[in-house]
Amino acid sequence: MSRSRLVPAALVLLLAGCAAVQDGRQAPAATEARGAPPPAAAAAHMVQAPSVAGVAEEAFGRAGWGRQGEFMLGGQRVHYERGAARLALFEPLPADLPAPLRFGWARPAGDGAAACEAWTPARSDNARAAGASPWVLSCRWGSAPSAMLQIGEGAPRGGVLSREGAYRRGEMTIGLRSVHRLEGRAAPQPAAVGYELLHQGTVVGSLDLAGPVPRLRRPDPATPLGRAVTEAALALALVWEPR
Repeated sequence: MSRSRLVPAALVLLLAGCAAVQDGRQAPAATEARGAPPPAAAAAHMVQAPSVAGVAEEAFGRAGWGRQGEFMLGGQRVHYERGAARLALFEPLPADLPAPLRFGWARPAGDGAAACEAWTPARSDNARAAGASPWVLSCRWGSAPSAMLQIGEGAPRGGVLSREGAYRRGEMTIGLRSVHRLEGRAAPQPAAVGYELLHQGTVVGSLDLAGPVPRLRRPDPATPLGRAVTEAALALALVWEPR
């Protein structure tokens, strides 16, 4: 059976654990980067759900990923390789790029590594109406226990085409959905300004992509929930480009 016929079933499986999620949002160059993360000095911020509004932000990464590099997150080193110098879920998938991303995360409990693939499925009616060609990102972490993430086209929200998906590790499922609203602005943005990460219907983490570098709010990374949120957020951040 071809991969194109397997895509809907995979998405249905991953999103099954997130079907009951309720919307808790408020209305309105390839050189390596090492050392401490740069400051996240930016006027724009994505709208935060009340459940994470009081969680401290962690800035990480760099203003422009390029093809490869390293950065620090919470004292742990992350290294990555991307299949293109520019790669974003809300931009067309570069041609002949089946393996867009690899990254590894050094943790006290042991290193983790993810390998990702990508493809553009047949365009839905919503995608054709929006003039978009959303692509699917699928990542796997090791094999024992197996963990995977998949995200692609989501339902239109506020007149814009969203991205939705899930991360699964064992019995844990983390829902993923793009955020398109900035604090102090009523109109939604066409591309995501960040992502919410949900567990059992509650937003437990957020990835703010409205500034020059990503800003993460997460549970304690030493816990299984914090690890899951961190791994999913890293994948989402690395398929984003600063505006």
